Amino acid sequence: MSPSIGNVLKSKETPDGKSRVGFFSKELKDGKKEWAKLTFMTFGLITVFMFLFLSIYFGSYYRQTSRSSHFSIEVLDLDSVASPSGSTHPAVLGPAMNEAILESLNSEPHLGWYQADQSTLQQFRISSNGQGIDPFSYAEQKVLNQDVWGVLIINSNATSGVWNGLNQGTTWEPTGAMTFLYEESRNFYASNQYVSRLASMIMTIGGNNAATNLASQILSLNNASEVLITGSGAMAISTPFNYNLHNLVPFDQLAGIASTTVGTVYLIIFTFLISITWNNQGLPLIQDKLTLTSEILIKLFVPFIAYFWLSLHYSLVSLAFLINFSREFGKGGFIVYWMADWITMSALGFVMETMFLWLGPFFPFFLIFWVILNVTTAFLDLSDMATFYRYGYFTPVWNLVDMAKCIIFGTKNHVVQNFAVNLGWLVVWMTLLTITVVYQRRNKEKEAMQKKWEEIKQADEKEIGRQKPSQ
Repeated sequence: MSPSIGNVLKSKETPDGKSRVGFFSKELKDGKKEWAKLTFMTFGLITVFMFLFLSIYFGSYYRQTSRSSHFSIEVLDLDSVASPSGSTHPAVLGPAMNEAILESLNSEPHLGWYQADQSTLQQFRISSNGQGIDPFSYAEQKVLNQDVWGVLIINSNATSGVWNGLNQGTTWEPTGAMTFLYEESRNFYASNQYVSRLASMIMTIGGNNAATNLASQILSLNNASEVLITGSGAMAISTPFNYNLHNLVPFDQLAGIASTTVGTVYLIIFTFLISITWNNQGLPLIQDKLTLTSEILIKLFVPFIAYFWLSLHYSLVSLAFLINFSREFGKGGFIVYWMADWITMSALGFVMETMFLWLGPFFPFFLIFWVILNVTTAFLDLSDMATFYRYGYFTPVWNLVDMAKCIIFGTKNHVVQNFAVNLGWLVVWMTLLTITVVYQRRNKEKEAMQKKWEEIKQADEKEIGRQKPSQ
């Protein structure tokens, strides 16, 4: 039998016959005080933690523009080296670019431009010992090694090539004047929002200024008309100086965005589900009957195996959407990615396993903190954040994202270092979990012994009380 909807709506008694009252009834006076106290304490606690935790995340975006100068860009002005002042046709593009770069430093946002020193520039010159270092190979190495965010090469034939076109009619390709090399996959947000965009603006301004200066030099010549006609056919008049962008490691797998950004949030959430369901639903059924050694082993190995299984399927989701894992490690790339997910889930999970035992009902507050602490530093580049956020280099999620970029896109390989950091988290927190289990088992048995002692003591007192009247 079950009551009808009408009876439920109209009922003023509980099934066991107790009366029900309205919220404003005087009978609830004491209960409402306790209820209000707990409710407002909870709301207050949530409010405080909201400000504390969200400040970490929102702060990562604060004053980003002013920190764009942290994106270092090396300038190789080979034009000024090849066509120095005093030569027949002194460099036009090199000085114009240097001036544009200096002017850009007075406004925000601007990149961290710096000139290569003379000893570096001299390495590119042809000498009696033979051909110098290839500037493009040098630039690629600097960018791919992540020593800089980009390298601007003002090519050695920028000015001389234009004049050859003007005087001799030699075909000139304007985009050969400057080359900018960068690596988009290092951080696609930073590369597109700042590095390539701001560099393109400076190269456009510098190229236009150089073209204006070149036009003034041409018009001052006695045979200006003849030069203009010759140069027009050689494509050296309308836009004599242009540039090309060379993206060494393009962010060309859009499905990889999930694996290197928001997907890590879901990774933490699914890791949390293991902690909450296992500790609340599974373990209590057998926990009190287990020896201490068995409880420790179960608390260590059951989640570890669960993370192994879940990380496989998390990785398979990426594979299902045709992400190419073979760029850095060949056919073994997927296995490396899976192992990276497994160790990261374990590093994240054992922190939560341990904190769950300590915090109990307050664990959700820690979960929010743990998510924000990890995710905040994983998406944007740390060089564009305040110094405080350098802690990100030691967080499990940042190291997972760094590994994923290497495996999926082929960025610089820090995989050994990344694994070492996350394995460190895993070992430390497995140890702390073991200590926590021992400590809590000891306290539980201590309480049980005290309770038993109190029961024995009360039983003895009752027995003594019964014996006294008979005496």
